[in-house]
Amino acid sequence: MSAVDTTLAPHLDNSRSARVKGMLESPVASIAIALAVVIAVGLAWLGGSYLSASNISIIGSFAAVPIIVGTCSGLALMSGVVDLSIGSMVGFSATAFAELTSDGWNAWETAAICLLLSLVCGLINALAIVTFGADPIAATLGMLTVLRGLSTVLNGNTGAIASLVSGFYDFLNQRIGPFPILFVLAMLGVLVATLVATKTRLGRHIRAAGGDERAARRAGISVTRIRYGTLMLSALGAGAGGILYIGQLGGSSNLLGTGLEFQIYAALMIGGYSILRGGVGNPAGGVMGLLVVAGVGNMLDVKSINPYYVNVIVGVLLVAAVLLDRLRGGDAYE
Repeated sequence: MSAVDTTLAPHLDNSRSARVKGMLESPVASIAIALAVVIAVGLAWLGGSYLSASNISIIGSFAAVPIIVGTCSGLALMSGVVDLSIGSMVGFSATAFAELTSDGWNAWETAAICLLLSLVCGLINALAIVTFGADPIAATLGMLTVLRGLSTVLNGNTGAIASLVSGFYDFLNQRIGPFPILFVLAMLGVLVATLVATKTRLGRHIRAAGGDERAARRAGISVTRIRYGTLMLSALGAGAGGILYIGQLGGSSNLLGTGLEFQIYAALMIGGYSILRGGVGNPAGGVMGLLVVAGVGNMLDVKSINPYYVNVIVGVLLVAAVLLDRLRGGDAYE
């Protein structure tokens, strides 16, 4: 080895060690470890049946729609805005789709109408938050209340609408190996979102808009346009989630989507996002957070344990995630 190689070797080793340490300390690595622990506990508690094809299919079916909705709303979080109306948006879209298709409307036309209505709701949220400077939590909480009320009215006295669109139902209940086709499509969406967030100019602009609004504006980034776009994407993802739920379940109800926003945002925060500051998070971490919640819920369901214990466990994981975030000094965006 030459003298130059001998001199450079310690620096290269230190650089490599620093990169490895940085990867292990990242939010994505933390949630990957948490997901591995959940799988290990599941295998120890339930045996090999936890990773059987049938159980994987159940977990995938349960997690698919939240993954789609969470991936879209996660990009809004990254840009610095939170959308609490996503759960009610899911319920309203599902109810509107069920109402119209049960009256004989064409499924494709109805889906287009429901997505358009969701985009209008997202536009209203964006107008209130971005243009008029309303607090995101207050504005989207108002939208949540409006949409929940509309869903209740549309569902009528029975509180539910049956709507089995046969071709749609058959398609969404197909499998690719052990995985439901909807779960596979959701994961492809996560892959695209991860590449956009981490590898593209648009992703850098979204992070910059959420991380430091003033610096982003000085750099020529249209923070207004970014936040309008991400809020409308969040609404679009929720609208699509409602339609997909009808394909899975064959009908709507007053309870559909209730509390979904809290489940999704808790999972996103476990996965490295923050409700209080933008510019942080990664769709890959977010989906692992959602899978942790789904995996824990499945274990309790198989063991016939009160499902409300899931909230306790998710709460503990959320507190741990917040503490880890503070230990990392999580004030600046990535």
